[in-house]
Amino acid sequence: METPRLELRVLGPLEAAVHGRPVALGGPQPQGVLAQLAAVPGRTVGVWALVDELWGARPPKGAHRTVRTYVSRLRAALRHTGGADAATVLVTRPPGYQLRMDPAAVDAVRFERLVASGRQMLGTQPWQAFELLSTALGLWRGDAFAEFRHLPAIAARSTQLEQLRLSATETRIEAALVLGLDAQAAVELEGLVRAHPTRELLWGQLMIAFYRLGRQADALAAFRAARALLMDEHGVEPSPALAGVHRRILQHDAALNHDWRAPSPRSALDGLSVDC
Repeated sequence: METPRLELRVLGPLEAAVHGRPVALGGPQPQGVLAQLAAVPGRTVGVWALVDELWGARPPKGAHRTVRTYVSRLRAALRHTGGADAATVLVTRPPGYQLRMDPAAVDAVRFERLVASGRQMLGTQPWQAFELLSTALGLWRGDAFAEFRHLPAIAARSTQLEQLRLSATETRIEAALVLGLDAQAAVELEGLVRAHPTRELLWGQLMIAFYRLGRQADALAAFRAARALLMDEHGVEPSPALAGVHRRILQHDAALNHDWRAPSPRSALDGLSVDC
């Protein structure tokens, strides 16, 4: 018999499907149990670790039995959706439970693997890198583990994924600049620097995109805006690397111009802080 194909989506509100059929997961507490297991697919999470996450320092009486009830309900939902064998995906492994599944069936794991592959290809196959990174970022439907950010372990995993999301966005933009997609990059970067105003790498990418589009005045204005924000927020001047991009724009450095054979623009951005 075919092994049940459970898919879990955590890059946004929690969703589950067996062979493409949505699973009705029940209330927030059973979903919280599944989310914690989905954060570490293939690894065992102890019953008392689940209790601590769900209720903190003051669990209700019989909390460990309540967790077991939630697991039973989740198994019943999987069984109802995918048949008897679907329930065997959620297995008992003392001292707790485990999702016995291909980790890549969790969208967060697929995201991480696609980002790693895209980064590896950036230097030699920028189109493939751009496509892989675009596919990875397209998996996101909202905040990671959106409903469970109040759970400490989930919050840590969510923060890790959100940081990788921003870093992957920067790498995809780098690929776009290598490919000469400067107008597309500039539009995206204008929104990103508003959302992440102390991220110097984004400001440097925006300045280069503007310069390549013949918008030198906008590139210089971007530097002034970045400098004002850094001074207001942190009382610091832009890093030497960002100041260097500014200087090279003033000097009309030909190396900032692109063609399809150009090396990665990161060479112009080496040393930039990604955040203050």
